[in-house]
Amino acid sequence: MTLDELRLLFGTTDEDLDRVRALGKAVVGRIDDFIEHFYAYLRESLGPDFEIHFPDAATIARAQMSSRRAWLEFFEARWDDEYIKSRERIGEIHAQLQVEPRHYLAAMNKAIELWSQELYDGDVDPATVASFRRTAMMEGALVVDVYSRRTAEVIGQQSRALIDMSTPIAALWDGILMLPIVGILDSRRAQDIMQRMLEQVAEKQAIVFILDISGVAVVDTAVANHLIRMTKAARLMGCDTIVSGLSPSVAQTIVELGIEVGEMRTTGNLRDALRVAFERVGVQQKT
Repeated sequence: MTLDELRLLFGTTDEDLDRVRALGKAVVGRIDDFIEHFYAYLRESLGPDFEIHFPDAATIARAQMSSRRAWLEFFEARWDDEYIKSRERIGEIHAQLQVEPRHYLAAMNKAIELWSQELYDGDVDPATVASFRRTAMMEGALVVDVYSRRTAEVIGQQSRALIDMSTPIAALWDGILMLPIVGILDSRRAQDIMQRMLEQVAEKQAIVFILDISGVAVVDTAVANHLIRMTKAARLMGCDTIVSGLSPSVAQTIVELGIEVGEMRTTGNLRDALRVAFERVGVQQKT
């Protein structure tokens, strides 16, 4: 999200930033009081989670120093590229610490209350409070936006790792790859498997790919169609696919459903699939 987009979204003007600077001159002298009140609030509101995020005195001291620096920068109201980058780093840190956005936004709301009410000598002009709140919420949105992106990246990496774990493609021989499929094969998983399959075919320059479905719970029309698409996709890359593990009941189900398997090569077990694969790559087998 760009600065122009943020300012447009929250309606923040140059006059708002001027008011924030003026407020800062009046209150930054009480930054130590703010830190004391703010971290007392965090300890009370977070409860047991406070110890998770701040396990020792050294961690608390570092966090307080960062908070002090962040608020002094905030009251400068210098919204330029350097400031945006500093707030993006804060969002990344919150994501790494797994601080939930609701806690961050609640803490930001408490900070606004402290600066504009409890720590200000006298009554703050309502226009100044509105400008301060608008600017603080704009900063909060920036931090949460970065947090959300970073969290999504982590989830994506974890999902990819899970996909890799669920599709353990093994190189059995030079030019021969094998993947045992276990469980339920739905459209989403079939797409993930095909993507991994084609990536490995290209990377390993595979000639034969064995799909062992002896562990697939149910073989119906959808599963058969997924297997046929995988076979055709691999063939386009010059790789033959052998589907192994077809039990008599599975074969009967395919026939009863009237599924056209086309040129898909099948075997009843993995041993027969390996024999066919070795023949395809020209490996002589002992009798």
